[in-house]
Amino acid sequence: MATNDFSPPSWPWTPAAPAEWLLSWSEAMRSVPQSLTQAINPGWNFGPTFTLNSGNSSAPQTEVEVLQRHSYGRQLGRISEALELLIEERARTSPKDKRFDDFLKMKAEIDAVKLDTAAARVDALRADLAALKKSRPAEYKKVKDALRKALDA
Repeated sequence: MATNDFSPPSWPWTPAAPAEWLLSWSEAMRSVPQSLTQAINPGWNFGPTFTLNSGNSSAPQTEVEVLQRHSYGRQLGRISEALELLIEERARTSPKDKRFDDFLKMKAEIDAVKLDTAAARVDALRADLAALKKSRPAEYKKVKDALRKALDA
């Protein structure tokens, strides 16, 4: 007859051991950084100065100079406006094309976002003017007069 030599493992902990284990674990976790950051596109900086590395552009200096005059958004906006005009002209003489419809739908959505953000900027301007009126009435009067003059022009 075979005997079963299997016996369950014994716990190496004494009743206080789980607390000791948690304490040692929390001490080990103190050496872990509380926050980590990682650059999304290292070498790209679209702040006041433009930095492009040669891995992202075949002519980084040329691209920097172009971006100083015309941002990517401005470039895409002008291309979109020209393409919209060409699509509208083509629509008079050619059959519909889903790709053009998709583009025009996307452009309409982008235009709506631009109007929404313009409205938000106007609301922020109103709030700034109200704060200026309350805190610096003389400066508020100058700004108000300049705005009226600009709006009447």
